[in-house]
Amino acid sequence: MRVLVTGANGFVGSTLCRKLVERGDEVRGLVRKTSDLSLLEGVEIERFVGSLDDLSSLEKSTEGVELVYHVASAVTDWGTLKFFRKVIVDGTQKMLEASIRTGVRRFIYVSSVAVHSFIGKQDMTENAPRVPTPFPYCQAKREAEDVVSEYHSFRGLEIVIVRPGDIYGPGDRVSLLKMAKMLEEGRMAYIGGGKKLGAFTYVENLADGLILAGMTKKASGETYVITDGIKMTWWEYFEKLTTALNVPKPKISVHPILAYGAASTLEFVYRLLHIRARPPITRYLITHLRKDFHFSIEKARRDLGYEPKVDVDEAIRRTAEWYERVVRGE
Repeated sequence: MRVLVTGANGFVGSTLCRKLVERGDEVRGLVRKTSDLSLLEGVEIERFVGSLDDLSSLEKSTEGVELVYHVASAVTDWGTLKFFRKVIVDGTQKMLEASIRTGVRRFIYVSSVAVHSFIGKQDMTENAPRVPTPFPYCQAKREAEDVVSEYHSFRGLEIVIVRPGDIYGPGDRVSLLKMAKMLEEGRMAYIGGGKKLGAFTYVENLADGLILAGMTKKASGETYVITDGIKMTWWEYFEKLTTALNVPKPKISVHPILAYGAASTLEFVYRLLHIRARPPITRYLITHLRKDFHFSIEKARRDLGYEPKVDVDEAIRRTAEWYERVVRGE
């Protein structure tokens, strides 16, 4: 099968490309002119240069393609609603339009469990409320899902929406690199003792779930949460990660109210001074860590036959091994 992966050079995209190639698919990866292609090293795909704001380049990238995995997104929790809408909503709509025009059969949209906001519950399903929040990323992802659903209902494109949780694993150049440095320097703190549950999702397990979503006939028109299907607190995660990385464990815990206040103050100062960089902590991050954020994967198990193949201890071992090899050069 000929497959297109947008954001192919990224953390999730590169892992998915590798898995698809191993399956024997003919894989085309959409990347930007300025993309760092290091994660695609050794992965035999057709690299196609294009941009989510250039419809003609997207049409060319989808020609002859049966299945599109739209992975490309804005990977940050800091920015304006205008910025997130341009990348996540407008970019997705252009990718959908290109797919319709060139006869793509199925379109897999990689969304996020963040569409459900942070309401502090366990075992949430795909039907959990999509509660409005002040966070532009969540809002844009919800809007993009609505656009995707319209193309299924009114334009005849087979659509599957996949909502991953907190993704971790080898190739994470965004969260892990910053987090590991903070741990090494003793600057990491727990929020509320790290007692809340996360929606942990090992990147290779996610890639397996995405492939099943693309290949399973009954998945058309459906939405699936894909995580590791475990109940693990942030404290437990960092205990395992710091041991594997051989770095100091966080020694302090900050009360959620104090942490949220500090994040609010930092965001205010950054906006006041027009600082474009992300603050050290954000309200989005603190809100996420202060409440349980856990999901059931029973629907994916039932419909897709999805079962996480890599357990958390092996996943963290592989993550630490990648970090030591790529960052520490060991």
